[in-house]
Amino acid sequence: MAPGKRGPAFDSMAERSSMKKRRANDNPCSRESYHQDTDGSYTNTLSSSFSLAGAEQAHEFDGFLNFRGADNRKTFSDYLYHSLKDAGVRVFRDSEELHVGEEIDRRLMEVIVQSKICMPIFSKGYAWSKWCLKEVAEMMKCMTVEANKHLIMPVFLDVTPEEVQHQTGCFADAFSLYEEQYDPETVQGWRDALKGIVKLKGLELVKVANGNQGEFIKFLIGRVLRELKKACLDVNEVLVGIDDRIEEVVKLLDVGVEDVCMVGIWGMGGIGKTTLAKVVYNKLVDQYESCCFLNDIRETSQSKGLSSLQRKLASDILRREHEEFANISEGIAVLQSRLRGKKALILLDDVDNVSQLKALAGDLRWFCPQSRIIVTTREKIVLDQFQVGNTYQVELLDEHQALELFSKHAFGDALPTTDFVDLSLDIVEIAGKLPLALEVIGSSLFVHRGRRDIWESTIEQLRMEPNMKVKEKLKISYDSLDHKQKEIFLDIACFFTGTDVRDVIPTWDDCKFFPAVGIEILQLKSLIKILDGNKIWMHDQLIDLGRHIVDQENYKEPELRSRLWRSKEAIKVLADQQGTSKVEAMAIFQEESRFIVKGDCLRSEHFKKLSKLRCLQLVGVGLDGNFQHLLPELRLLRWSWCNVSLPAYLHRNNLVVLDLSCSWIDEDWNGWSSLKMVKLKVLKLSYCPELRRIPDFSAFPNLERLMLYFCLNLVSVDPSIGLLKALNILDMRKCQSLRKLPKQLGSLEALTELIIDGTFIQEIPISTGMKKLEFLSANQCKNLNRIPESVGSLMKLKRLSLEGCCGLKELPDSIGQLNSLVELRLGNSGITSLPRSLGTLEKLELLDTSCCSSQEGEIPTEVEMVARISRCARLGFGRVKILPEGISSLSRRRTHYRKGRLQTLPELPSSLISLKVEGSTRLAFPDLSALINLKELYLCGDFKLSGECLAKLFKLEKLVLKSALNNSYKLRIINFSNWTSLGRLPELSDLELLVELNICRCKAIESIPDLSRLQRLKNLILEGCDNLRGLNGLGELGLLELLNMNGCKAIEKLPNLSRLQRLRVLRMEGCDKLRRLGGLQELKSLQILDISGCKAIEVLPTLSKLQMLRELRMEACEKLLRLEGLEELESLNVLDISGCRAIEKLPDLSKLQLLRSLSMGDCENIREVLGLDELSDLEVLWISGCRALKLPDLSKLLRVLTIE
Repeated sequence: MAPGKRGPAFDSMAERSSMKKRRANDNPCSRESYHQDTDGSYTNTLSSSFSLAGAEQAHEFDGFLNFRGADNRKTFSDYLYHSLKDAGVRVFRDSEELHVGEEIDRRLMEVIVQSKICMPIFSKGYAWSKWCLKEVAEMMKCMTVEANKHLIMPVFLDVTPEEVQHQTGCFADAFSLYEEQYDPETVQGWRDALKGIVKLKGLELVKVANGNQGEFIKFLIGRVLRELKKACLDVNEVLVGIDDRIEEVVKLLDVGVEDVCMVGIWGMGGIGKTTLAKVVYNKLVDQYESCCFLNDIRETSQSKGLSSLQRKLASDILRREHEEFANISEGIAVLQSRLRGKKALILLDDVDNVSQLKALAGDLRWFCPQSRIIVTTREKIVLDQFQVGNTYQVELLDEHQALELFSKHAFGDALPTTDFVDLSLDIVEIAGKLPLALEVIGSSLFVHRGRRDIWESTIEQLRMEPNMKVKEKLKISYDSLDHKQKEIFLDIACFFTGTDVRDVIPTWDDCKFFPAVGIEILQLKSLIKILDGNKIWMHDQLIDLGRHIVDQENYKEPELRSRLWRSKEAIKVLADQQGTSKVEAMAIFQEESRFIVKGDCLRSEHFKKLSKLRCLQLVGVGLDGNFQHLLPELRLLRWSWCNVSLPAYLHRNNLVVLDLSCSWIDEDWNGWSSLKMVKLKVLKLSYCPELRRIPDFSAFPNLERLMLYFCLNLVSVDPSIGLLKALNILDMRKCQSLRKLPKQLGSLEALTELIIDGTFIQEIPISTGMKKLEFLSANQCKNLNRIPESVGSLMKLKRLSLEGCCGLKELPDSIGQLNSLVELRLGNSGITSLPRSLGTLEKLELLDTSCCSSQEGEIPTEVEMVARISRCARLGFGRVKILPEGISSLSRRRTHYRKGRLQTLPELPSSLISLKVEGSTRLAFPDLSALINLKELYLCGDFKLSGECLAKLFKLEKLVLKSALNNSYKLRIINFSNWTSLGRLPELSDLELLVELNICRCKAIESIPDLSRLQRLKNLILEGCDNLRGLNGLGELGLLELLNMNGCKAIEKLPNLSRLQRLRVLRMEGCDKLRRLGGLQELKSLQILDISGCKAIEVLPTLSKLQMLRELRMEACEKLLRLEGLEELESLNVLDISGCRAIEKLPDLSKLQLLRSLSMGDCENIREVLGLDELSDLEVLWISGCRALKLPDLSKLLRVLTIE
């Protein structure tokens, strides 16, 4: 490779190698294997589309095909297999190489478990293959494991489901033979599996496609693609005022129309464009075959180039491995030629240049009909230049919504406290109702929510700049930082968003910025977030604020600014040798520098004046010349995507972070001898594909973090690693060629984290020298076969993770010496039993042995230590039947009993906060009424519940009842009232005898499952469900008599109510966002209607048909304009329209001869009430505040009338 030139992406090398293997396996000339089946015929199948090694390494497959090769391998199954592959489905086809002996090969079992969809293809000779029967039995076992999300899609070719279910016809002969050859339990297991699988919704060739196999395969492909749904995007939980916006955008997208449609969402930074787009994306994603979300295109196109975004788009839509594009033009050609076959949903987030749209969606004809593309941008001109016809401008929140959003951040509630309402309204006004500003200011005041003086001071500061833009409003939080915190903020804004915070802390530490305090303050003020993986996140608007502040240092002369993050500006300063001591940090990217710097190389003379430069980032750019006496303050050097050759005399005395990731260095690299950096604390050599060996580490005595992950060809680590006495983090995950670790690793006294996931090591060199190790992760180390007894010496170890270590059969007894252990993860490992010494682990909070199918015997009595597990225990007991009685003494914790033969549970303690039981079909279920502290309940199995056993679980936050409720089909009443923390209801559709559902005051619930199948429901009580937003299926409840929705403040609309012909009582007091009541005019049985406080309702349907209505209450319906048909309600006894300020006139009331109470206080605009003097039964008339009202002569009513 030519020096200084960027080669193919590091991770694509391993992918291309893997692809070559797969192509070889797909070749029809490749080796075939033969297997003699029960009927004496030979079945031959091609090797799987994945090699066996690939099967072991893959996390999961999309599909698994199960069929008898002698029947249809060269016909139907082969066509289906290749059609699925062409559709981008990662499908595994069974290979006879795995059929050895009498048991299913472990690797084949793993593939079945990993597959999302299993497709058994039933043919006439299917039953003659014992392997088909064994595999289908394994599939049925997997269905009971919720975590696998396992779906079985039976396909019936030339047999009927009845023949399979009852083993008649051609199946009968095969099973007669099996009865003679195998034990009764095995054969019965196969019979049960076939009976169970037929109960699933299968697909028959004759019924679906009238025997046409081509059409049938097309149908199957579509069904599979619909089932392989993409995960929804993460969205902020605090959403206010978004429902109408969602509806508008969905309307613009015109889903269902044949044409391709692009919608542009635009508005100022921080106004909620991305949030809105994500919610719409999540709402629609299930309707599309493929989907793609390209996040932060503006930043990504600068840092990684548009080609990287093109690669991701092609990969996500086509569901294939990433391809390398030589340039943007090649990427356009590929997208143009390949995307048309996939109906896709695409979200392009934060586009700021029309060139980005041209590269990613240059012509709508690239895409399949009915595809939809959503674009978010701050720049309306970008949409105009691209001629996007459908655009939606995101406006600011209204005052009510803004106050609610601010209050949720400042007070943790939808409304401010009484004594802070005035100040909150002031801040909402000054913040301009911008969501980001409200979040940042509200969060900064959260810790001062009782201090009016601080709030008033903040407001005074805000009022000093009433005309400043949003950036300046956000600058208030920045101004409250001290000098060192500001330096950290500006560094992040200009360079380090998306960076692991641990990679930059040493730099700030060495500069005496005190990052431990600074990072904490920045988080508290909502200026940054530290996400999973320790990545720094900062909102775009705040990034712009920081960069704006730096620009203000000197707009005209960039060399006089502290930070140069724009490559062109940095290159110009260097090329003109105008650098000054003001410049502290600089970033240069090859794509922007190549036209200014000859040979993609910067020379030493360019840096002569940069005496204070402390951070330098180079991507695809080389250095040359003599750097002696230059860059004396350099602390951080990031240098990637080039053949790195260290320049002579590069000043290394102060360097603390060196990142050479994604470079083509190897063990013969000439720079190793130059790397003598005494102060170096972070060394990153990740994604270096040429690196096979790491040489001497003695030059880095103070190294604290060594990152070698994804060095795919790394085979050995130099023993001198033992000299790194300060090393606290060593990450070698996915070093797939690494099979042995040096024993000197055991002498790393400062090591706190050791991560070796996905390596092929057989043993971990643990010794007493690892005194400070807190986290040891060796997940998916499939060759790891033992943990040494010395593990007991790791006295500080808190987390031990050995998930997926299938070669690991047991743990040493010394594990019981790990007195600091908090988490022990053994899921999907080969562990067959737990050591009794586990009983001594007093600090253990999480124990996970889920999917350890080989585990058998009794749980050790000493595992009464589970009494101390305070967080979670996931116990996959396999063949275990009984748990120790001591488990009943457990303290506050979660418990998970998983699939197996568990028959009894001991008494459960009242301190339990989480209980999960699944797949234990023989389990006698205990009484739950004593579990008064339970917050999470998950039941999956044949459990029969009564409403009483759940009634006292007032603290329950999460309830999942799979099969449990279904098997309680006789349940008539469910009462979840006052479960204020419950966020979600279980599926209710099978409770066809349910008469009453009460979820009164379940304040956390936002939606309830579809109600349409609850055809016997009479009473539905939802009072006080503050956050309930929707009621799917309500309009189908023909027998409903009572609907109480008082206080459902978030409800904005309801389904049409016209079918609720038996509804007698409708209470909706305080539904202040509800705008309409469609179908109300058809409720002929209605006797009581209360919509008091429904402040958004302007018009009601005519009331004339409600002849049985006795009470009509609509107090404080402030926007209600009129009451059509009121004059026809001859059964009416009570009418309350108090506070309906918009009503100017009432119809003639003379027909309401049964009216006894009329309240119309504060109806300021009503001038007269016709027929009032003829209401002979009227007893109470409230007219206080009716300033314009002129009363008729009521003298004949005064005998009984009380006027207030």
